[in-house]
Amino acid sequence: MCLGMMNTPALAQSTALKNKSTQTEPQKTPIAKKDSNSKKKKNQAPKPESLPFPENVRSMAGSGAVLVIDNHAKGDEPSELLSLNPDKDYVPASILKLVTSAAALVALGPNYHFKTEFYVDNFDNLWVKGYGDPYLVSEELCLIVDELIKRGLYNVHDIYIDSTFFEDGVIVDGSSFTINPYDAYNTAFGVNFNTVSFLIDTSGKIVESNDCTPLTPIALELANKNFPKRKKRKSADTKYLNISESPEHAIENAGQVLRELLLKKGVVVSGNIAVGAKVPSDVQLFYQHISTMNLQEMIKELLNYSNNFMTNQIYITMGAEVYGPPGNFEKGTRVVDDFLEKFNLPPLILVEGSGLSRNNKLTARQMSEILRVMEPVRTLIKSRDDGSVYYKTGTMTDIQTLAGYIERPGRPDEPLTFVILLNGKYATGTRERILNVLKAEFVDKVQSQSQG
Repeated sequence: MCLGMMNTPALAQSTALKNKSTQTEPQKTPIAKKDSNSKKKKNQAPKPESLPFPENVRSMAGSGAVLVIDNHAKGDEPSELLSLNPDKDYVPASILKLVTSAAALVALGPNYHFKTEFYVDNFDNLWVKGYGDPYLVSEELCLIVDELIKRGLYNVHDIYIDSTFFEDGVIVDGSSFTINPYDAYNTAFGVNFNTVSFLIDTSGKIVESNDCTPLTPIALELANKNFPKRKKRKSADTKYLNISESPEHAIENAGQVLRELLLKKGVVVSGNIAVGAKVPSDVQLFYQHISTMNLQEMIKELLNYSNNFMTNQIYITMGAEVYGPPGNFEKGTRVVDDFLEKFNLPPLILVEGSGLSRNNKLTARQMSEILRVMEPVRTLIKSRDDGSVYYKTGTMTDIQTLAGYIERPGRPDEPLTFVILLNGKYATGTRERILNVLKAEFVDKVQSQSQG
């Protein structure tokens, strides 16, 4: 499937000078403060933006990489408009999500829908088999419960969770095993991005955040553990926590959410939740749920919110779909390698798909080639309010990256691609300042000259 054939649907500091008292000799004029300040200013380096182009970019980028390419130059030959360290390896952080997204759209197709299967045996046990749905949120589970009841599910004994579509105990390289949502485990059956949410109300009590997000025993345990001292407050506060104990713990919580929603709808659930099960071959399928969003719509969401969990769910799933279950990161990487080979792109150093790991490495030139292939679906990426730039950021400690497209007025569908890779100590916002200079030089200046 060529990406170009996909349908495109309609993210000053100031310094105070400390003045000392100045002793002056009789009949001599004191040195004016403005003279002292002007001497101080004379010794200060000019702001990078005031330097001529491209010295201004070099000054800000330092040892980083900056690459701007016009893939629509005369003769259809790519033209490098600016190139700083284009072939040096850098940690990409979250701009790697663009690579995963491009590979998934080709391997699975933009209209791919995730599924979750439900089986009922002769003993009223409910069997659930997950297939990696990245967006199986509580609202989606509410729809599932309604459909199960509609089909005649009124009594359930035990709930068995089958997560064998993914390799057992998958751990993403780069995880720091914290309670932060970006560190969530990836599982074949996971609910709400494998995190829990709850409200701390004005009295300090832990309550449900909404009707479709029940307060499970695991959620309550995490809430009390991480917020043991809760005082009265003026307004309720929503909290989000990663289920950090283990992948199995995350799967169990997903089962608990399902059980609580069944109970709320009047279904009798009398047994336990079992993790690590496998659906017996002789049990009949009761209901197959198809995700309400297709892959392309999910990719727009994950790129907009830079969701690590969703990205790696897709990464592992495409590995399982192409190379057979159980899915894991190695198979996902093989799918990315196939994508790169299909489009004659250079290989990358990848260990996962979201950019969480510092063991991922790529060059500005490699990233620009990914952007070239993704150009027809660039509107999946977040844009500035005026639509002048489509971009994806990558942020980690001592890492600032930015990649995307600068639109050119009067030249629809002929954007410039840009890549900014900064690894090391940089002032906050350096990548955005570089981008502003690039836009001013290659778009605003050109437009002004043409109008003049």
